[in-house]
Amino acid sequence: MSRTPFFSLGRWSLPRAERASIGPSQPRQGLALIETPIDEKDGVPPHLYRRSDATPIELFFDLFFVANLSTFTATHEINNVEALGAYIGFLGVIWFTWLQVMMFDIRFARDSLFERICKAMQLGIMVGLASAGTRITTRVRPENVWAFQSLSLMLGGSRLLLSIQYIVSIIFIRKRMSSAAKGLCIIATTLLVSSLVHFGMYFAFGEDSAHSYIWTVWFVLFWIEMWAVIATSCIAPGIGFQETPLNVRMGLLTLIIIGEGVISVTRLVNKTVRPGCWTKWSFVHILGVTTNVYFIWQEYFDLTPTRAMSTFAQQIWAQLHFPFHVALVLLLEGSQILALTLDITLKLQYLTETILFACEEPRPDPRLAIKLLCQTIDDMEIEYSRGATGEQRAIYDILNDLPNHDMCPVNGTIGFTLTRNMFNDLVGNVTSALFSTMRIVPPRSAHVSTMNSSQLLRMYVELLSFVYVYFFIVASVAMLLFAAFGLLARRHDKPLAMAIGVAVRIISGVFLASLTVFAKHFELAYSFMKSPTILYAFTFVLLGVLLVDRLLDHFAGQPSSKNPARRRKAR
Repeated sequence: MSRTPFFSLGRWSLPRAERASIGPSQPRQGLALIETPIDEKDGVPPHLYRRSDATPIELFFDLFFVANLSTFTATHEINNVEALGAYIGFLGVIWFTWLQVMMFDIRFARDSLFERICKAMQLGIMVGLASAGTRITTRVRPENVWAFQSLSLMLGGSRLLLSIQYIVSIIFIRKRMSSAAKGLCIIATTLLVSSLVHFGMYFAFGEDSAHSYIWTVWFVLFWIEMWAVIATSCIAPGIGFQETPLNVRMGLLTLIIIGEGVISVTRLVNKTVRPGCWTKWSFVHILGVTTNVYFIWQEYFDLTPTRAMSTFAQQIWAQLHFPFHVALVLLLEGSQILALTLDITLKLQYLTETILFACEEPRPDPRLAIKLLCQTIDDMEIEYSRGATGEQRAIYDILNDLPNHDMCPVNGTIGFTLTRNMFNDLVGNVTSALFSTMRIVPPRSAHVSTMNSSQLLRMYVELLSFVYVYFFIVASVAMLLFAAFGLLARRHDKPLAMAIGVAVRIISGVFLASLTVFAKHFELAYSFMKSPTILYAFTFVLLGVLLVDRLLDHFAGQPSSKNPARRRKAR
C-alpha cells in the first residue's frame, strides 16, 4: 500500500481501488488541500453537505467575537449618549462581520487546508477590529481617524476574502448545481463590490472635509450585504439555510455573550466585596445581578426553536438576534453599573454616619473621631490611580487639617462653618473618587474641579439617571424580543396558550418601559436607584413570565422540558 500523502486535492488521499476495498466507514486520512461543498456520499440529486452542529473552528471564531466585545467593554463606560452610540456601533461592526462568516461556514465550509487558512485570516481580521475598535467614537475626529481607516481596510478585507471563498465554491458546484452557482455569483459579486466600497471609505475618512458621521455608511453596506445573501440564498435552489446549524450558531453565540456576563459578575464581586468580608448588602447586590443573568439564560433557551421553522420565520428569527444581542450586552452592563452605584451609595452612607457620630452625645474624643473617619475611607479601598489622584490629595489635605478646627458646634462656635464646608468637600471628593475608580466617570465637558459638593452630587445623579433610563429601555426591548421569539418558535402548541404567552411578554415590556418615567421625578428616581429593588425589577418580571409559561404548559397538557425528537427534527 502506498503511503498516505500529507495533503490531497480531493476528499480521499488513497487511490480509487484502495478506497473501494476500505469501504465507506473508513475515516479519511490526511488533510485535504481543498474540499468540495457537495455531499459526495449522497449525491443524487446533488446537494450541499449538511450537518447539525457547529465545528470546533467555528466555536473558536465565536470566542474571538466575544473577546472583541470584552476588550471594548473594558475601555468604554456606557454613561452617556456618545458612549452608548459608540458601543452599539462597534458591536454592529463585529456582529455583521461574524454574521457573514457564519452564513458561509454553515453551508459551504469543509475542513481543509484552504479553509483553515481562510479562517486564520478571518481571525486575524477580528484581532485587528479589536485593536482599532477601542478608539471608535460616534464622530470622526482627527485623533481617531486612523481607527476608522483601519476598520474600513479590515472590513473590506473580510468581504474580499468571503467573495473569494464563494468563488471557490462556485467552481466546485457550477456543473452539478448550476442554478445554485448562479445564486452564488450574485452573492460573490455583492461582497466584492462591498469590499471595494469599504476600501474606498479609507480615503473618504482621510479627507479634511469628511463628514463626522460618514461611518454610518458601514451600516448601510451591512444591511445590503445581509439582505443580498439571505434573499439570494432563499430564492436560489440548493443553498438555503434549511437543515443548517443556523439556529445552533445563534444560540451558541448568545450563550457565549451570557457567559461574558457571568465573567463580569465575578469582576463585580472583586470590586464590591471587601477582602475576606461579605456584608449583607454586598450579597444582596451580587445576588441581584446573578439572578438577572440566570433568568435571561433560562428565558432565551426556553424559546429556542424545537421544530422546523419556515424559511421566512427562520430568517426573521436570526435577524432579530442583532437587536437582541445589543439589548443583552447593554442589559448586563447596565445591571453591573447599577450594582456598583448601590455599593458607592452604601459607602457614602457609612461615611456620612461616621461624620454624624463625631457630633453625637456623648461626643467622642476628636482624635478618635478623625481616626474613625480615616478608617472608614481606607476601608473603601479606593484605587486612586484610576483617575482620582487629585481627589486623593484633597482628601488627605482635609483629613490632615481637621485637627486644627472644631469638629462640632460648641455654643455657636463661628469656626464650625469652616469645618462644615470641609466635611462637604470631603464627601464630594470621596464621591468623585469612588465613581472614578468604579469606571463611572463624568463626561469630558463637565468641569468637576469647579463644582462644589452639591453640584457634584447633582451631576452624578443626572449621570445615573441616564444609566437608569437606558437599563429599563433595553430591558423592555429584550422582553418584546422574547415575545417575538416565542411567536416565531411557536413556544406553545395551542393558539390560546401562544397568545397568552406573547401578551404577557408584551405587557411586561411595556411595564419595564414605564419605569423610566421615574427619571422625570428626582425624588422617586433617587430613592429607587438607592434601593436594591432596582436590580430585582427585571428579575421578578422574568420570573413571572417563566411561571406563566409553566402554567400554560401544565394546563395545555404538554411537558415543560424540550422534546429531544423535536429538537433533532429542527436541526
